This record gives sequence, structure tokens and C-alpha cells, in this order.
Amino acid sequence: MQDIILNDAILNKITSLVSQLDISLSEEQAQKLCYLVHFLAKWNKALNLTSIKTESEMVVLHILDSASISPLLGDAKNIADVGTGAGFPGLVLAILNPNKHFTLIDSIAKKISFVKMACVNLNLTNVTVLNTRCENISTEHKFDMIVSRAFAPLERMVNWCIHLLDDNGCFLAMKANLTDEEINSIPKSVKIDRLVSLKVPDLDAARHGVFLTKV
Repeated sequence: MQDIILNDAILNKITSLVSQLDISLSEEQAQKLCYLVHFLAKWNKALNLTSIKTESEMVVLHILDSASISPLLGDAKNIADVGTGAGFPGLVLAILNPNKHFTLIDSIAKKISFVKMACVNLNLTNVTVLNTRCENISTEHKFDMIVSRAFAPLERMVNWCIHLLDDNGCFLAMKANLTDEEINSIPKSVKIDRLVSLKVPDLDAARHGVFLTKV
């Protein structure tokens, strides 16, 4: 990271927009988020990791969108990001919450390869990366929270991941379009604990955080 010249405009944009969220951002954290944008834009040209092409758009649609749920993590310490893709929201949350541990899970090898490189370059020691499908994971150490962003309908997310969730834990699903049909299809093994409206600075679109707990 020390060899990269950070884009001041992108750094200032990140600092300014994150200040509109209920988040305390250090200079080092802001620089890491800026570097992540630069790193993603660079590798996206070769690996086609995201349809978002410009760094300015990445700030809003990846960094800020991911950061919007950081204040909602509460006391959770062991958190899984299922279907992390190129590392969102997991990488952003790991930068913002160095005292929490994040396990980033995805079945697409090229995206997980990027996530691993980003963790090394950002010196993120609070991240574990798994290249597999979440339904194939077997672990004795259950997660306090499972987050997802643009991953799958709630029904599938629960069915694929509920065995990974602690009995006292919760799901936090980020949703752009939440329909009554999707809500009514939720398995009876869980219930909606609360629904939170997410405010993403500079984004004129609906975002919701859906909390689900075991019944």
C-alpha cells in the first residue's frame, strides 16, 4: 500500500461521505478505503469483478453502500459475509471494525483471489477468506452475525446458511428491492426481527437492512 499514490479527490470524497454516516473514520482507515477503490479499479480491467467501472462510482456503490451497515453490527464479533463477491461489504466492514473478525465466503475463484490479494495489500489481519459455497461449510464455531449484499432471496440465504448461525445470532441482509412475496417466503425457522431503512450518501435509491433471528 505504501507504494501507491492515493487519489486526493477519491480520498476526500470517501472522507466527506462517510462523515454523513454514524461512523468514526481515522485517516488510516480512509486511506485503506481509498486504496481498496484504486485496487478494485485496477484489477477490474483484467478480471471483470464488477460492472461499476469508475472509481467515483465505486465510492458510492461499493464503499458507502457497504459502510452503511457498519453501525448496525452491534456487539457481534464473529461475522460472516456470504456471497461476498469482490469483498463487499466484508472488506469495508473489516477496515471499519478492526476489533471484529470477518469470514468472507464466495464460490467464484477469481473474486476470492482478488479478496485475498486485497487483504494482503491492506494488511487486514481480521479477515478469513473461503472459496466455497456456504452450504458446504461445516464449522463448530458458529457466527454471531451473517451479512449478505445482493446475494440471494431471503429464503435461499436462510436455507443455505442457517447451520452457520449461532442460536443467539442474526442475519443482516442488505436489500434494494424487498417484496411482500420474498418476505412471505421466509422459512419458519426464522422471523424478521426488524427492518431498517439504510441511508447511503449520494445514492438516490432504496436500501433496507433486514434482521432475521432464529425462532
